[in-house]
Amino acid sequence: MKRNFCFNLAVLLATAAVSNCFAGTLDLSEPMKESLVYLDISSSSYDLSQPWNPLPISKKSGYGCAVGPYEVLTIAENVTNATYIQTRRYGQNAYVTATVKIVDYEYNLCLLELDKPAMGKPLTPLSFIESFPKGEQLTAYWLSSGNHLTTSQATLDRAEMSRSLVSFVSTLTFFATNVSRPFGDGQVCCHESDPIGIAAWGTETDVGIIPAETINRFLSHCKKEGYSGFSSSGFRASALLDPARRKYLNVPDDIKHGMYISDVYTIGTGCKELQLGDVILSIDGKQLNPYGRYEHPEYKRISFSHILSQIPDGTQIPFQIIRNGEIMALEITGSNVASDNMLVPYYLYDKQPEYFVTGGYIFQRLNRDYLGMWGNEMSGNAPPHLYHYQKDFSYKPTQEREDIVILSYVMPAEINLGYQQLSHLVVDSVNGMKIASMKHFADTVTAADNGDVLEITFEMDSPVLIIPKSQLTSANAQISRLYGISKMMHLGE
Repeated sequence: MKRNFCFNLAVLLATAAVSNCFAGTLDLSEPMKESLVYLDISSSSYDLSQPWNPLPISKKSGYGCAVGPYEVLTIAENVTNATYIQTRRYGQNAYVTATVKIVDYEYNLCLLELDKPAMGKPLTPLSFIESFPKGEQLTAYWLSSGNHLTTSQATLDRAEMSRSLVSFVSTLTFFATNVSRPFGDGQVCCHESDPIGIAAWGTETDVGIIPAETINRFLSHCKKEGYSGFSSSGFRASALLDPARRKYLNVPDDIKHGMYISDVYTIGTGCKELQLGDVILSIDGKQLNPYGRYEHPEYKRISFSHILSQIPDGTQIPFQIIRNGEIMALEITGSNVASDNMLVPYYLYDKQPEYFVTGGYIFQRLNRDYLGMWGNEMSGNAPPHLYHYQKDFSYKPTQEREDIVILSYVMPAEINLGYQQLSHLVVDSVNGMKIASMKHFADTVTAADNGDVLEITFEMDSPVLIIPKSQLTSANAQISRLYGISKMMHLGE
């Protein structure tokens, strides 16, 4: 009895402590009811081993808030591969159809447009306030699947550049801790009466928040014609702490700041203007320390990538660098890196994989999703030669090599006897011609004379593939029927 009394007293004290902690938090539940929506999303992607086959439609949910009478903001992760989106507002059972107006996977933000005639009355738009109340209590609001206004509290801890769950670009993220109830799918996060961001991800104890400065920049550029995103790095930077290296690079003794360029890509900001071995002293007038960080008035020391992520694609950015001991000023054009332009695309959201099937041989464009079939730990599980391209050359496409074309596997048929064990090979050439892209591969195979033999070579001393072109028409028709392939190739949009 005494033990139970002590336990109950401890629970009461803990509950009281939590209540006191959040006692000063302003409750916006009533006004939020006219601004929040619940998202019901149908989505479908493709079977990466049989890329002509769409997977069954799956259902997922998410949350959004009004930023216009008939416009809703949510995270891009919610709408990946979406085929149909419905929204529901507070107090109504009927769903309203929504369509994607603008989606930016690098910013992890999406603007939805609602079916105006079906809405009845407009939503009340929210205005996001650019604020960083570090150490203060935040309240998250969302409309649940049961049409209830739901809340959670958390403490704003810090701001860092962080990669989202859907992209390769690092963007500004507010990290909140001491979460009273897990959330992380687009819920509105408020400090007192001010919305300051939306939740991008969450765990039992932490949540990542897309801040108002990113949201407002995204919404502002959504109003412009031809949304093209924001700048991202076209180089890899390393800390420059070693005095011997600084001396080797001819950095003047009185200059103690600046980061080292350890690699330059072929896409992204600075890929054309910067060189291996350059030392970047400042970007857009902001001095960088040897770790590549600058002093922000609110976020303190934060990565240089924060500067780039604020600058629209195509904008001129002043850089100050040291090259061969000389201090130079450069005007560098900010550039957005599109996943499609990468040698190994990071994602294929909303798109069918590129493939070409002939003679039972399945040729595909290598992408990160394909490597994901080996699980999250692809570095140790995926074929090393394929992972090598993804890890080391994704940002280095060239005119000679725009894509990596692979023979993924072989569907058994009479025409491919003796080759049916081949899989996961990188195509090098067709009839002596080096292959630059998936389209180039398909065009080369198709253009070969009917009496010719297709000689396809692969990297790493793999067997040479010999295909009699004259037999392909009948073989392909048979294979299409046998394996249920409705379309023998897809080469993008």
